[in-house]
Amino acid sequence: MLNPLDTRVAGPPHLLLLIWLCLVSLVIFGSVVSIDQGLLQAMLSADRSQICIVVIAMTLVGFGHTYVRTELISSELVAAERVVARLETDNGALSMNSRSLQFANGDQAPHSFITNYLVAEYDHLRQAKDNNLADSNLLEAFSSKIRSANEFGWFYIDLMLKIGFLGTLVGFILMLSSVADTGALDATTMQKVLKHMSLGMSTALYTTLASLVGGILLSLPYYLLDRGLERLLQLTVYAKDVLLPARLSSN
Repeated sequence: MLNPLDTRVAGPPHLLLLIWLCLVSLVIFGSVVSIDQGLLQAMLSADRSQICIVVIAMTLVGFGHTYVRTELISSELVAAERVVARLETDNGALSMNSRSLQFANGDQAPHSFITNYLVAEYDHLRQAKDNNLADSNLLEAFSSKIRSANEFGWFYIDLMLKIGFLGTLVGFILMLSSVADTGALDATTMQKVLKHMSLGMSTALYTTLASLVGGILLSLPYYLLDRGLERLLQLTVYAKDVLLPARLSSN
């Protein structure tokens, strides 16, 4: 029977980081094409509020944050898959040494999320008899700590979208102010009014476009991070519920 958490079907090491690199490569390619075609220059020159520059800077910072998180989660996944594979194949006794999980041949599990959790769970299972509530609280505490940075990413995207909508309001204000300050209407005045209205409308549309595109681009790597974190927690729960009790009963 095929185990859905079998590390042999988990894909190549650091698959999450490879997908992130492919995504960023596509973003860089699209940015180069936009600059070459003059689209980015047209957007920045038409935006009188300069909010597009803020949105672009926030997008770059967001991609930097996703890189740090992707590298971390990818490394944790590699370590978790190695620990699970070792627990599945090694039938020797487990022990703890300096708050680290040690196998029968003396090898230590890599310092990682799953190792820290299993050590804490191992210690608790050896000391507590009724630990159902404590188990759930322990896993919740570990998972919330590593999940908090991902939740910040979605808050960051929402903040960027709101800043873009703020630029939309600024554009409409600029457009309406050109009409409010107009006295007598003649051909020359109408041309000036229409010019200012077009500038205000372009500001509103470009800031909205920049925030929406930036939000969409950032949502992709954060979605990948959520899937990677879900995989990490699945491996951790599998090791705790299936592998660790069997090893304890054999000790």
